[in-house]
Amino acid sequence: MSVGHPRPRIVLAVAGVAAFLYSNFILDWVLRGFEGMGEVVSELESPGEPNAALLRVTDCVCAVLVVLLTIWARAALPRGVWREVFAWSTVVFALGAVAAAVVTEPCGPGLVCDSAEQVRQSDIHGYASVVSDTALFVGVLATILATWRTGPTWFRRTAWWVLILGGLVTSLLFGWFHRTEDPAWAIGLFQRLHIVSISIWIVTLGLFTARAERRHP
Repeated sequence: MSVGHPRPRIVLAVAGVAAFLYSNFILDWVLRGFEGMGEVVSELESPGEPNAALLRVTDCVCAVLVVLLTIWARAALPRGVWREVFAWSTVVFALGAVAAAVVTEPCGPGLVCDSAEQVRQSDIHGYASVVSDTALFVGVLATILATWRTGPTWFRRTAWWVLILGGLVTSLLFGWFHRTEDPAWAIGLFQRLHIVSISIWIVTLGLFTARAERRHP
């Protein structure tokens, strides 16, 4: 077996682990004694938070697995420009996730960070997160266009749902409640739904690639 031609079960394993690690707020929730679901996820990785190191490491491991999965998924997609857009956008997503894990939010939940250095660090983290998320959903759109004629239909339909609900709707709702903070718990809810939608997309890529490997061993 080579990197370019993995066994389907290995593809599914990599996708499953990557998807779980991307939603690593679940690990934090369990380790905190099933508390903290209403907090902004980025703040859980701030210095001094109990599970910050674990969350940051798992973010980086997830990024490596996503890049590996992207190599395999690219080979399964039809040749053309949209395949390349998907591949490079998803790599940017992974790199942005690593950058956001390295340059964290400076302060945890309930703390105020207002020094110039802290504000700059928070801005860098925010930009890295936005670039990462945007690139991911550009890649989702690229797979829709790449498989427009060839299918499979289930893959394209799932991509649409992820793009509209996970990429657009949850982002708008998170932004709204982050601004209004009313109710406060809605911020954490819609951010986590957004994160879970990306995990669903990672699993979807794994299923698509694994099925392609079964058809063309």
